Amino acid sequence: MKKIVLLLLAVCFVVVAVVGCAGPDVGVGGAGTDGLDEPDIVYEPDEEVIDVDEPDLGSDETFDDVHIVLPGEGEDGLFEDDRPEYLFITGEITFINNEGDATSITIETPEGGTAILNLDAETVFPFSDEFEVGDTVTGWYLTMGPMMAIYPPQYNIAVLSADMPEGSNIKVDRFDVWEDHDGDYFISQDGMFAFTTDENTEIILADGQEFALSDCIGRRIVVIYDISTRSIPEMATANKLIVLFETAVPLF
Repeated sequence: MKKIVLLLLAVCFVVVAVVGCAGPDVGVGGAGTDGLDEPDIVYEPDEEVIDVDEPDLGSDETFDDVHIVLPGEGEDGLFEDDRPEYLFITGEITFINNEGDATSITIETPEGGTAILNLDAETVFPFSDEFEVGDTVTGWYLTMGPMMAIYPPQYNIAVLSADMPEGSNIKVDRFDVWEDHDGDYFISQDGMFAFTTDENTEIILADGQEFALSDCIGRRIVVIYDISTRSIPEMATANKLIVLFETAVPLF
Protein backbone atom coordinates (compact mmCIF):
# COMPACT_ATOMS: atom_id res chain seq x y z
CA MET A 1 0.00 0.00 0.00
CA LYS A 2 2.81 2.38 0.89
CA LYS A 3 4.47 1.71 -2.41
CA ILE A 4 1.31 2.67 -4.33
CA VAL A 5 0.97 5.99 -2.43
CA LEU A 6 4.62 6.85 -2.97
CA LEU A 7 4.31 6.08 -6.67
CA LEU A 8 1.28 8.37 -7.01
CA LEU A 9 3.10 11.19 -5.20
CA ALA A 10 6.08 10.82 -7.50
CA VAL A 11 3.90 11.09 -10.61
CA CYS A 12 2.18 14.25 -9.27
CA PHE A 13 5.53 15.82 -8.50
CA VAL A 14 6.74 15.22 -12.07
CA VAL A 15 3.55 16.74 -13.60
CA VAL A 16 3.76 19.85 -11.40
CA ALA A 17 7.43 20.33 -12.29
CA VAL A 18 6.76 20.15 -16.06
CA VAL A 19 3.84 22.64 -16.00
CA GLY A 20 5.74 25.06 -13.78
CA CYS A 21 8.69 25.23 -16.17
CA ALA A 22 6.55 26.01 -19.24
CA GLY A 23 4.19 28.63 -17.72
CA PRO A 24 6.14 31.78 -16.85
CA ASP A 25 8.40 32.07 -19.93
CA VAL A 26 6.18 31.36 -22.97
CA GLY A 27 3.24 33.32 -24.23
CA VAL A 28 0.42 31.15 -25.31
CA GLY A 29 -2.06 32.26 -27.93
CA GLY A 30 -2.51 36.04 -27.32
CA ALA A 31 -0.73 35.97 -23.96
CA GLY A 32 2.18 38.23 -23.21
CA THR A 33 5.34 37.50 -21.34
CA ASP A 34 3.56 38.38 -18.11
CA GLY A 35 0.97 35.71 -18.73
CA LEU A 36 -1.86 38.24 -19.45
CA ASP A 37 -3.82 38.04 -22.63
CA GLU A 38 -3.24 40.94 -25.03
CA PRO A 39 -5.88 42.14 -27.56
CA ASP A 40 -5.37 41.39 -31.19
CA ILE A 41 -4.42 44.90 -32.56
CA VAL A 42 -3.25 45.73 -36.05
CA TYR A 43 -1.07 48.84 -35.97
CA GLU A 44 -1.32 51.24 -38.96
CA PRO A 45 0.62 54.47 -39.68
CA ASP A 46 -0.98 57.47 -37.98
CA GLU A 47 -1.01 59.58 -41.15
CA GLU A 48 -3.77 61.13 -43.17
CA VAL A 49 -3.46 60.84 -46.92
CA ILE A 50 -4.28 64.14 -48.59
CA ASP A 51 -4.86 64.47 -52.31
CA VAL A 52 -3.13 67.59 -53.66
CA ASP A 53 -3.85 68.92 -57.14
CA GLU A 54 -0.46 69.58 -58.69
CA PRO A 55 -0.17 72.06 -61.55
CA ASP A 56 -0.53 70.57 -64.95
CA LEU A 57 2.57 71.79 -66.75
CA GLY A 58 1.23 70.43 -69.97
CA SER A 59 -2.09 72.25 -69.78
CA ASP A 60 -3.31 74.12 -72.84
CA GLU A 61 -4.82 76.88 -70.64
CA THR A 62 -3.10 80.24 -71.17
CA PHE A 63 -3.72 83.91 -70.28
CA ASP A 64 -3.66 85.08 -73.87
CA ASP A 65 -7.34 85.96 -73.73
CA VAL A 66 -7.02 87.98 -70.50
CA HIS A 67 -6.44 91.72 -70.84
CA ILE A 68 -5.72 94.14 -68.01
CA VAL A 69 -7.26 97.55 -68.61
CA LEU A 70 -4.70 100.26 -67.98
CA PRO A 71 -5.44 103.85 -66.90
CA GLY A 72 -6.66 105.82 -69.90
CA GLU A 73 -7.47 102.64 -71.80
CA GLY A 74 -10.86 101.65 -73.15
CA GLU A 75 -12.64 98.42 -72.33
CA ASP A 76 -11.95 97.16 -75.84
CA GLY A 77 -8.23 97.14 -75.08
CA LEU A 78 -7.45 100.09 -77.32
CA PHE A 79 -6.12 103.35 -75.96
CA GLU A 80 -8.68 106.09 -76.06
CA ASP A 81 -7.88 109.24 -78.02
CA ASP A 82 -8.92 111.67 -75.29
CA ARG A 83 -5.54 111.74 -73.55
CA PRO A 84 -3.47 114.86 -74.26
CA GLU A 85 -0.38 114.32 -76.37
CA TYR A 86 1.50 116.72 -74.10
CA LEU A 87 1.41 117.71 -70.45
CA PHE A 88 2.93 120.91 -69.11
CA ILE A 89 4.66 122.20 -65.99
CA THR A 90 5.06 125.82 -64.86
CA GLY A 91 7.44 127.37 -62.38
CA GLU A 92 9.92 130.09 -61.51
CA ILE A 93 13.53 129.55 -62.57
CA THR A 94 15.91 129.11 -59.63
CA PHE A 95 18.98 127.76 -61.44
CA ILE A 96 20.26 127.43 -65.02
CA ASN A 97 22.92 124.92 -66.08
CA ASN A 98 24.44 125.09 -69.58
CA GLU A 99 26.47 122.18 -70.96
CA GLY A 100 27.24 122.47 -74.67
CA ASP A 101 23.99 122.37 -76.67
CA ALA A 102 22.04 121.11 -73.66
CA THR A 103 20.53 123.33 -70.99
CA SER A 104 18.76 122.30 -67.81
CA ILE A 105 16.53 124.67 -65.88
CA THR A 106 15.62 124.13 -62.25
CA ILE A 107 12.22 125.57 -61.37
CA GLU A 108 10.09 125.93 -58.29
CA THR A 109 6.45 125.14 -58.99
CA PRO A 110 3.53 127.12 -57.53
CA GLU A 111 2.95 124.20 -55.15
CA GLY A 112 6.46 124.57 -53.76
CA GLY A 113 7.94 121.55 -55.54
CA THR A 114 11.16 121.38 -57.52
CA ALA A 115 11.60 120.12 -61.09
CA ILE A 116 14.31 120.13 -63.75
CA LEU A 117 13.47 120.99 -67.36
CA ASN A 118 15.91 119.55 -69.90
CA LEU A 119 16.22 121.48 -73.16
CA ASP A 120 18.04 120.45 -76.33
CA ALA A 121 18.51 121.53 -79.94
CA GLU A 122 14.99 120.33 -80.83
CA THR A 123 13.17 122.33 -78.15
CA VAL A 124 10.82 124.89 -79.68
CA PHE A 125 10.56 128.43 -78.25
CA PRO A 126 7.31 130.07 -79.44
CA PHE A 127 8.29 133.51 -78.11
CA SER A 128 11.87 133.80 -76.88
CA ASP A 129 14.80 131.48 -76.25
CA GLU A 130 16.26 133.85 -73.66
CA PHE A 131 15.45 133.52 -69.96
CA GLU A 132 17.08 134.09 -66.60
CA VAL A 133 16.72 133.21 -62.93
CA GLY A 134 13.47 134.63 -61.60
CA ASP A 135 11.53 134.25 -64.86
CA THR A 136 8.38 132.15 -64.93
CA VAL A 137 8.35 129.57 -67.73
CA THR A 138 6.09 126.77 -68.92
CA GLY A 139 7.39 123.60 -70.52
CA TRP A 140 5.46 120.95 -72.45
CA TYR A 141 6.62 117.32 -72.54
CA LEU A 142 5.28 114.19 -74.20
CA THR A 143 2.75 112.32 -72.10
CA MET A 144 4.20 108.94 -73.08
CA GLY A 145 7.80 110.13 -73.32
CA PRO A 146 10.66 108.69 -71.24
CA MET A 147 11.17 110.13 -67.77
CA MET A 148 13.86 109.37 -65.21
CA ALA A 149 12.51 108.04 -61.91
CA ILE A 150 14.58 110.28 -59.67
CA TYR A 151 14.06 113.29 -57.45
CA PRO A 152 13.67 116.05 -58.32
CA PRO A 153 11.73 114.91 -61.39
CA GLN A 154 13.24 115.72 -64.77
CA TYR A 155 11.29 116.44 -67.95
CA ASN A 156 12.48 116.45 -71.55
CA ILE A 157 10.90 119.64 -72.82
CA ALA A 158 9.59 119.83 -76.40
CA VAL A 159 8.15 123.34 -76.15
CA LEU A 160 9.22 126.08 -73.72
CA SER A 161 7.25 129.27 -73.28
CA ALA A 162 9.40 132.10 -71.95
CA ASP A 163 8.65 135.84 -72.01
CA MET A 164 5.11 135.22 -73.28
CA PRO A 165 3.31 138.48 -74.17
CA GLU A 166 0.45 139.49 -71.91
CA GLY A 167 -2.88 138.24 -73.21
CA SER A 168 -1.36 135.41 -75.25
CA ASN A 169 -2.16 131.74 -74.63
CA ILE A 170 -0.74 128.45 -75.84
CA LYS A 171 -2.18 125.02 -76.48
CA VAL A 172 0.13 122.14 -77.44
CA ASP A 173 -1.44 118.88 -78.57
CA ARG A 174 -2.13 116.71 -81.58
CA PHE A 175 -4.95 118.09 -83.73
CA ASP A 176 -7.35 116.69 -86.29
CA VAL A 177 -10.29 118.02 -88.28
CA TRP A 178 -13.37 118.51 -86.10
CA GLU A 179 -15.86 116.59 -88.21
CA ASP A 180 -18.75 117.14 -85.77
CA HIS A 181 -18.54 120.91 -86.27
CA ASP A 182 -19.82 122.82 -89.30
CA GLY A 183 -16.93 125.30 -89.33
CA ASP A 184 -13.32 124.78 -90.34
CA TYR A 185 -12.10 123.81 -86.90
CA PHE A 186 -9.34 121.53 -85.70
CA ILE A 187 -9.85 119.81 -82.34
CA SER A 188 -7.19 118.71 -79.88
CA GLN A 189 -6.63 115.09 -78.97
CA ASP A 190 -7.87 115.67 -75.42
CA GLY A 191 -11.08 117.21 -76.81
CA MET A 192 -10.72 120.33 -74.68
CA PHE A 193 -9.64 122.88 -77.31
CA ALA A 194 -10.53 123.70 -80.92
CA PHE A 195 -9.14 126.34 -83.23
CA THR A 196 -9.92 127.84 -86.57
CA THR A 197 -7.80 130.10 -88.76
CA ASP A 198 -8.27 133.27 -90.76
CA GLU A 199 -6.25 135.27 -93.27
CA ASN A 200 -4.01 136.60 -90.48
CA THR A 201 -3.01 133.22 -89.05
CA GLU A 202 0.67 132.42 -89.54
CA ILE A 203 1.40 128.74 -90.15
CA ILE A 204 5.01 127.55 -90.03
CA LEU A 205 7.12 124.50 -89.27
CA ALA A 206 9.37 124.43 -86.21
CA ASP A 207 12.30 125.64 -88.37
CA GLY A 208 10.35 128.66 -89.65
CA GLN A 209 9.31 127.36 -93.08
CA GLU A 210 5.79 128.12 -94.26
CA PHE A 211 3.34 125.25 -93.98
CA ALA A 212 -0.09 124.53 -95.49
CA LEU A 213 -3.15 124.23 -93.29
CA SER A 214 -4.29 121.16 -95.21
CA ASP A 215 -1.11 119.39 -94.10
CA CYS A 216 -1.83 120.03 -90.40
CA ILE A 217 -4.27 117.13 -90.10
CA GLY A 218 -3.14 114.72 -87.41
CA ARG A 219 -0.07 116.76 -86.48
CA ARG A 220 1.42 117.97 -83.19
CA ILE A 221 0.87 121.71 -83.18
CA VAL A 222 1.70 124.68 -80.96
CA VAL A 223 -1.35 126.94 -81.15
CA ILE A 224 -0.89 130.58 -80.10
CA TYR A 225 -4.10 132.54 -79.55
CA ASP A 226 -5.54 135.29 -77.39
CA ILE A 227 -9.35 135.40 -77.05
CA SER A 228 -11.32 132.16 -76.64
CA THR A 229 -14.81 131.05 -75.73
CA ARG A 230 -15.77 129.78 -72.29
CA SER A 231 -17.08 126.50 -73.59
CA ILE A 232 -16.11 122.85 -73.76
CA PRO A 233 -14.22 122.53 -75.92
CA GLU A 234 -12.66 125.98 -75.68
CA MET A 235 -12.72 127.59 -79.13
CA ALA A 236 -10.41 130.25 -80.56
CA THR A 237 -9.01 131.73 -83.75
CA ALA A 238 -5.29 130.97 -83.91
CA ASN A 239 -2.83 133.80 -84.33
CA LYS A 240 0.02 131.41 -85.09
CA LEU A 241 0.52 127.69 -85.62
CA ILE A 242 3.90 126.04 -85.15
CA VAL A 243 3.86 122.50 -86.55
CA LEU A 244 6.34 120.24 -84.77
CA PHE A 245 8.53 117.85 -86.73
CA GLU A 246 7.23 114.28 -86.84
CA THR A 247 5.38 111.85 -89.04
CA ALA A 248 1.66 112.60 -89.28
CA VAL A 249 -0.45 110.09 -87.32
CA PRO A 250 -4.25 110.05 -87.79
CA LEU A 251 -6.22 110.21 -84.57
CA PHE A 252 -9.52 108.68 -85.59
